[in-house]
Amino acid sequence: MVTKDLQPELLPYPLPPWQHRFRTLSVYCEVDETVLAQRIMKPLELISNVVQITVMHFESTVPSRPYYDSAVIAQVRLGHETGGTWAHAFTSTDQVLSGTREIWGYNMKLASMELHVDQDQIWGQTSRLGRRVISINMTPGGDPMDVPDMFPRLFVKALPETNRAEAVDRQVIMMVADTQVRQTLWGEAQLDIEPSEHDALHLLAPKRILGASYIAGSQVLNLGRIVG
Repeated sequence: MVTKDLQPELLPYPLPPWQHRFRTLSVYCEVDETVLAQRIMKPLELISNVVQITVMHFESTVPSRPYYDSAVIAQVRLGHETGGTWAHAFTSTDQVLSGTREIWGYNMKLASMELHVDQDQIWGQTSRLGRRVISINMTPGGDPMDVPDMFPRLFVKALPETNRAEAVDRQVIMMVADTQVRQTLWGEAQLDIEPSEHDALHLLAPKRILGASYIAGSQVLNLGRIVG
């Protein structure tokens, strides 16, 4: 709901609902639980050492500009609620960077991404500050696998104080996406993470790759709900 003191035309992003067609390339892998837990904002609690590492493309109508996202997604819990939070996250436009942060509490960095699909291979990559921090190469073929449920999204929305290094407010936001899947492919994948002093994803180098998926469909991102 838009309140009287909020002027959407002055914001650098549109208000929800956001709508898009999406393509998501994911690799699922086991990582060091101790390292992963350090990347989970309190009061969320990590409940699995299996992460989903993704490169995503959104052919969006809201926002008006198409964009890419890329993330390391972990399964977390708050009380009786479970979902997926983004331990590392990247996006390709300033519109999405500011909008997701201010509306739902995503913590994103700007990066360059690609996602390509052909008959025998699907590959995507995320590059930032001269490093290819995520590179996924998937060969389709194989049976579906059990993976952690990373929806709904759970984010800690914490903005820093102006005059001290503390959060002025801290909310746990749940965002439920309305998703319609039209294509799902499973397969095997190679994952490469280039070390970077600015984005330490290499510290989450997989102990074991479980499998990969490519999913396409449509989605609506709704207003969030404060759950903590």
